[in-house]
Amino acid sequence: MDIKRTGERVLGIIGLIMFVIGGLMFGMVAVANGQGLIEDFLMEMTDPDSLIFEEEGAEDIAPIANEDAVFISEFIGNMNFTLYAIVAFVTAGAGLAAVILVKNKPIVASILFLGSTILYGILTFVTLTLMIPLIPMLLYIIAGIMALARKPKTVESM
Repeated sequence: MDIKRTGERVLGIIGLIMFVIGGLMFGMVAVANGQGLIEDFLMEMTDPDSLIFEEEGAEDIAPIANEDAVFISEFIGNMNFTLYAIVAFVTAGAGLAAVILVKNKPIVASILFLGSTILYGILTFVTLTLMIPLIPMLLYIIAGIMALARKPKTVESM
């Protein structure tokens, strides 16, 4: 009897979509950082006379200290968002292959789910792992464990 792998497929597809969205977001941050837009925005946030603070609803927002802006700018500048975007797309590709293979070759699909998650966790730092891609990583881990653990029931003939 063939076992249905709907749960693994659904978890894999949702994780795949989330990894693609995360990869696009990392790509946009990489482009913005490369063009200096993030640093310009942070420097604008230090100026109390900025137009940002004159908009309606911005009365409760206080300017940030110059030291904090420099720290945030250096922290973001030290992160390799291009690598994170590439790894997110590679992980999504492995997830797509796993979703396709999960019906006929569940062990291979499980290796793809779990291996790509481990690779993503190693190549991204713990800070990013806990902030952004934690949910799709958990979905891939659950799908990988389900693909490994679920075995087809054997029907005994009398």
